[in-house]
Amino acid sequence: MSTEATTTTMCPTPTARHLLVTSPRTASNLLVRMLNFDGQGARPTRSSGYFWLPSILKRYAVQGKPMSEWTTEEKKDIDEIEQQCFDNLLDYIKKAEEEGQLVLFKEHALLMNHPFFESEFAHGKGTTIGEPTVLGSGTRSPLNKTVLSDEFLKTFKPTFLIRHPALSLSSMYRAARSDVLGRPEKEPSLVERSSIWSRALFDFYEAEHNNGGERPLVLDADDIMTSPELMSKYARLAGLDPEKLRFSWEKASQEELSNMSAMARMMLSSLSASDSVNLDKVAGDLDIAKEAVKWRAEFGDEDGRKLESWVREAMPDYEYMRSKRLMI
Repeated sequence: MSTEATTTTMCPTPTARHLLVTSPRTASNLLVRMLNFDGQGARPTRSSGYFWLPSILKRYAVQGKPMSEWTTEEKKDIDEIEQQCFDNLLDYIKKAEEEGQLVLFKEHALLMNHPFFESEFAHGKGTTIGEPTVLGSGTRSPLNKTVLSDEFLKTFKPTFLIRHPALSLSSMYRAARSDVLGRPEKEPSLVERSSIWSRALFDFYEAEHNNGGERPLVLDADDIMTSPELMSKYARLAGLDPEKLRFSWEKASQEELSNMSAMARMMLSSLSASDSVNLDKVAGDLDIAKEAVKWRAEFGDEDGRKLESWVREAMPDYEYMRSKRLMI
């Protein structure tokens, strides 16, 4: 990496950099719509973030085998695409700060994972190669499972978005089974459906906060849908403009829909068809056992039970994160 890029990772943050840490199917597109990135003065970026999305195909291709079995070419390809993703983020930050724009973007926690930790999680200790390095320069503490250094992560004001696993995982499962995605495996992988990545990154930021760093804010999807008051409080705490928040908008036009990819149309279908927050998407006082009956009817007995087991496995991390959520 160039000297300029390395300097960018290490210099003091001139203005706040906002990182929204999300997970698949947690209503992150709704949160982006409500925060009104453009109105907040954020530098535009494709898909409101997801700088590591280009790495996903190469990473998924090797998730089925431990890192110790990767070919030299596979490792080289992943190293190169990870570096390119990082360089793209650095370029975004550099241009935003040069032009007086806000750094505000979202990223799924799992997209920032270091492949070392994914292999260790999915295949066990002893299946990795070497030590997990960081992109750019800097150090790594035990709670940091990402490809980024502690020093770089600490330049951000982090917000974590969570959602009840019964809603996020069932939605993720439907997406994986869809022909639109064209996935050979018709279910989310162990790495995808795990909640440990958000939890670990939250714990990293909370430990930093206890040492004088930024406070990690947690939003529950139910709360952003039902409480404009809480959203205003969040905006103030995060250093965003509460007056720019949006709670209604125009439905997506036919032209906008036709310009989307098939995958984007599927992922954004609910939001595109809405002109305000859809309260049908609120989890409320959800009963997993009752939902499981519906899943067995929808997916078949075996797959419905499998989904139920995933949801129950994810609940402790969700309940922990929910206990940390921002409240009125």
